[in-house]
Amino acid sequence: MKSMGMVLWVVGVSVLLVFAMILGLTRMAGNEGSSVVNEKILISEAKLSTESGVVKVTVVDFSDMQCPACKIAHEMTTDLRNTQGVRFIFRHFPLSGHKYSTISAKAVEAARQMGKGWEMMDVLFDLQDEWSVVSDKEIESRLVKYATSLGMDETIFNEKLKSLETEKSVGIDKSLGNNLKLNGTPTLFINGEQVSPEFVMPKVKELLSKQI
Repeated sequence: MKSMGMVLWVVGVSVLLVFAMILGLTRMAGNEGSSVVNEKILISEAKLSTESGVVKVTVVDFSDMQCPACKIAHEMTTDLRNTQGVRFIFRHFPLSGHKYSTISAKAVEAARQMGKGWEMMDVLFDLQDEWSVVSDKEIESRLVKYATSLGMDETIFNEKLKSLETEKSVGIDKSLGNNLKLNGTPTLFINGEQVSPEFVMPKVKELLSKQI
C-alpha cells in the first residue's frame, strides 16, 4: 500500500510539473497580477454560453484553440458546462504566436452558427496535436473534415467559415481581451475575478456550496 501511495504521489507531482511547464511556454495569465472585471463587460455579446438552473456562478474563459495550456484547461473545466448553478462562457482570444489560432477560432464560431459550437471545440482541442502541424494548404480542408464528421453540411460550413459575420464575432472577443489587456491564455474569470485554471473547479465548488 505504501509503494502504491508513493507511485500515485509521484504521478500527481509529474502531472503538475508538466502542466506548469506548458503554462510557462504559452504565456498563460495566472493569479499573479490577477484582476477583477465587471461581469457585465465579460459577458457582453458573448456567443458561446451555457447555463444550468439558477445561475449562481459565472465562469468566463478566454482561450486560444491552438494553445496547449488551453487544451489542458478545457479538459479541467468541461464539466462546468453542465453543472447546476453555473453559467459557462467561452471567448476567443487567438494569439499571434499560433498560426492557426484565428482560423480555428472561426471554425468554432462557424460551427456555433450551425448549432455545433461546443462539439467543434471539443474536437479541435482533442485533436489539437493533429491539425496544428498540417500545412497551410491542408488546414482548411482538415477543419471541414471535422465539421462534416459532426454532421454539418460542407458547403454551409465553408461559407460561414469565410463570412464577415464569423470574422466579426471572433473579433469582438479578441477586442475585449485586448481592452482587458490580457497577457496570455487561458485566462479565466469567476464572477469577475481572475483565477488560475487549476483553481477554477475548487473555487466554483466553494462558491456553490456557500449558496446552497
